[in-house]
Order: sequence, then structure tokens, then C-alpha cells
Amino acid sequence: MEPPPTAGDTSSASLFDFVSFLVIFCWVVGASEPLLYDKLMTLDPIQKCAICNGTSGTRYIFREMMFGTREEFLYWECCTCGYLQIVQVPENLSAYYPDNYHSFSARLSLMQRLFCRLYAKVPGLVELFHSPGEKVRSVLDAKLRAGARILDVGCGAGKLVMALRGMGFDAHGIDPFLRSETDYVRPISLTNVPQGWDLIMFHHSLEHMTDHVGVLRLVREKLFVDGTCLVRVPVANWAWHHYKENWMQLDAPRHLLIPTPQGFNRASEAAGFRIARTRYDGRGITFVTSEMYQRDIPLTETDSEVARLGRAAMRKLNARAADLNRQGLGDQAAFYLKPISL
Repeated sequence: MEPPPTAGDTSSASLFDFVSFLVIFCWVVGASEPLLYDKLMTLDPIQKCAICNGTSGTRYIFREMMFGTREEFLYWECCTCGYLQIVQVPENLSAYYPDNYHSFSARLSLMQRLFCRLYAKVPGLVELFHSPGEKVRSVLDAKLRAGARILDVGCGAGKLVMALRGMGFDAHGIDPFLRSETDYVRPISLTNVPQGWDLIMFHHSLEHMTDHVGVLRLVREKLFVDGTCLVRVPVANWAWHHYKENWMQLDAPRHLLIPTPQGFNRASEAAGFRIARTRYDGRGITFVTSEMYQRDIPLTETDSEVARLGRAAMRKLNARAADLNRQGLGDQAAFYLKPISL
């Protein structure tokens, strides 16, 4: 009969067993679960977060799916604030905003202009027949004075600018990718805009910029003392965690930085703002398009997919999105910012 092992023998045996386990585990993971192995290796200590300067995060590969080129881009998720951010901005970024990009092709019809004028006078009555849309509604929720000066940053062709002007606001827009300009919409940067605005707003344009804190600081300088900054932006919330690389709102490589709600609060405070109010406004189309991406179907096929699903299915998906919004889990939100000194 063998003698019982001594304490030293037990320690050696345990160490040998542990090392053996690690070797076998890594071999099994690497051989049979390469995706899991890659996941274990995605913690990246080199990238530096553009918001909180954190240096620990997870790398992902996102594809261009709006136009279906499927070109791949490396992104990084900060472990501290949760911001998703592109690792390297393409040198030819303007090439990803072709003439048929949706914000450039939008124009305000004569009927829409009429509705805008009526909405400014009798909003309750007009809503019975025609919704003003989330953009207009979010502006009116800012409770601005009549004739307030409004700047739309990243305005595209200026459809919202013209709608607001039709409602009596002194609205203007800027967009660096604009192909042509008008008296109220110009292809200039925020740096070149004069001071003195009641509202400076970003309707799904801030995510197309790399320096959120710097941009918001500049906004604070341009606003009136009691002014408001409205930011409508995708947020990495339930849909991101559920769909990951197939989440519709990733929109690589155009979306350069996408915040979490907590991360955006951090960026706002760093820029001298407080979030006075947040309203989530995610939509059911997120589920449709994200699941299309899972099947390798690009955004250009959305209309046919919606037609295939039918109105009843879309009502259910919109109700599902509304429920997530009520829980603070929607995948896009409107943030109303006020200077911290107020």
C-alpha cells in the first residue's frame, strides 16, 4: 500500500493538474470553438477611449450593410464607459456618403410645408391627420420661444430646417458633406458658425463625429446662456447586446462613435452640460433590419421585407420597441442638455 501524499506532494500534484487543464482547455477551445477563442483574445489594452481615456476594451468587426458592400471595419468597445468607436477612420470617408445617401435626397413637399405651417398654429388638430415626425416633435418638446434661433448640425439637404422655418423658427443648418448650399443651409463646420443660438441640435449626426466631448464644448460656447442642446443619437442598449455585429444602428463606417446612455452622460458632463431630460425613441424597424443583417441582407432590401411582413407584424414590432423605450432600453434616444451652470 502506497503512503499518503505529503503536503508538498499534494501541492505539486495540484499545480500539475491545473497546468494540464489549461493546456487541454486551450487546445479544445482553439480546435473546436475558434470563435470562442477569438472572443477570449479580444481584450485590447492598446486602444484609448475617445471619451474616458480607458485602455481596456473589446474589438469587433462590423460590416458596411447600408449599401451592402460588406466591407469590414475594426471597432472597439470601451470596458469603462461602453462607447463603441471605430479604430481607424477611413481616409476617404466622404466616399461612404454618395449622392443617394438618405439625408441628401430628402426634400420637403408642398403638402408637408402646409402641414408645418398649420402645425405651428393648431398642433393638436393637425396630429389627427398627419404626424409631424419624431424630429419635429423632439424640437417642439424643447419648449422654445416663438422665432427661436435653431441650428441643425449635420442637416443633410435641410428638410428639417425648412420645416421649422415654415413653423416660424429662425432655423439654419450646416453639413460638411453637403453638395450645394442655400441661404439657410451651408456646407461649413460648427467652428465657423457665429454665436447666439437658442437650440443647437444633432439629429443622428453626432455619431458621425470622432470628438463628442470637443464638439459639445464648442456647442456650449455657441449657445445663448440659457440655450439648449438636443442630441438624438443611437445608444448601445438592449438591441446592441442582443444583435451585436448585426445591430442596424452600427452603420459602419459612417457611425464613428456610438454611446451607451451612461457613456453619453459622461461625455456631456465633461463638456459642461447636464442631461435635463432623456426620451427614448427606438422603432420597430430595428428588429426587422438587424435580423436581415443576420441573414446577410442589406438595408436596401428593407422596404420589400417590411411589405412581406405586413402591417400587423410591424404594429407588433413597433409596440415592442415602444415597450423598450418605456423601460429606458430603446436603441436611440433624444437627450436635452443644459449648461451645468444653470
